[in-house]
Amino acid sequence: MRNMFTAVFISGCFLLFCAPLYPSVVRISIFNEHFLSAVVITPHDGEYIVSGDREEVLVLKENDVLYISRKGEGLFISSRSGSPGIFESVSVRATAPGHGIGIRPLQPSLEEVLYHGDLYMTVNYGRISMINETDKSLYLAGVVEAESGTGAAAMYYKAQAVICRTYLYNSLHRHADEGFDLCDEVHCQAYKGRMTGNKVILEAVKATSGKVITCEEGKLIPAVFHANCGGQTASSDNVWLQSKSCLQPVTDPWCRGRPGSLWQKTIDASEWKSYLVSMGFNENSGQNSSAGFDMRQQNRSFFYRVGDFAIPYRKIRADWNLRSAYFDIETAGQGSKILIRGRGYGHGAGLCQEGAMVMAVKGYNFIDILQFYYTGISIADIEQLF
Repeated sequence: MRNMFTAVFISGCFLLFCAPLYPSVVRISIFNEHFLSAVVITPHDGEYIVSGDREEVLVLKENDVLYISRKGEGLFISSRSGSPGIFESVSVRATAPGHGIGIRPLQPSLEEVLYHGDLYMTVNYGRISMINETDKSLYLAGVVEAESGTGAAAMYYKAQAVICRTYLYNSLHRHADEGFDLCDEVHCQAYKGRMTGNKVILEAVKATSGKVITCEEGKLIPAVFHANCGGQTASSDNVWLQSKSCLQPVTDPWCRGRPGSLWQKTIDASEWKSYLVSMGFNENSGQNSSAGFDMRQQNRSFFYRVGDFAIPYRKIRADWNLRSAYFDIETAGQGSKILIRGRGYGHGAGLCQEGAMVMAVKGYNFIDILQFYYTGISIADIEQLF
């Protein structure tokens, strides 16, 4: 008996310590920013089993339609084959990997989005809560496509896949107390369902499987990125007031001339002055000429200054809905206008996507690209970090 117990104990320990530290699936709250009260679900390939309160109630075949609506604190479900009733929880599970299912919200009315994996639904805070449980590689492929679009070189997608995987593991338990790992909003990475068919992206995710970015201390870096840096990336303390050794300014020749590299905005000089006054500028300070508002950022700076007055460029960006905080200010129209000439698109820290795309076309590999934009980093396997 003792020998049997010892064998079971050792076997259990073996399974415990040999099991992967990170599960292969991820749970994402989808349509997270919407107050859903009714949806239509349609399998696009394969069969799905529908369960209410953990009891199987029907099978959905390809192109069948399942209607789900909120009824108080429950979910009413119906299909062409009947209406099984109202349940506290509903699951829609694929009978085999790789199947795809479409979800079209009716209230509010939104376009259908396709997903891989399974769905789990309950009513929370007066809305339908929908969680998509799917394979991490399929999730990452969807994220890379949502964050980058299609048509780029394979080596760029490898770099973006490593970034998105690093971001994933850094954020994995952000919503743990809500019953899911991540949501589909930007702060958890944009996720717009399954990849639309660009196999290059999925191949890039699989080719870099497990690879993440670490800093000198062996910790995961804050893997931030943006569309275009305008020729110089930003330091982390310029963006978030937190110094990160891996997020230092880099002169970037690759993104110049790309679609997001240059922009401009014109404002009435009187409106600009009123704005500055509302921010604390003393209009009686002797600064009466609009030309005194001119300022050029030779390199990325933190403050825009007029005499003794200063305001963060990022504050101006947020208040005026500008593409970036990397811009010059000059007078125009004989002093009646303020012209803001900007460079870049996004916060500017970390990888510049349009620059990285050019580097990939020029023949740089994904490690070269990552090491160009992030200072002092290494590429590691997530399973070997802890």
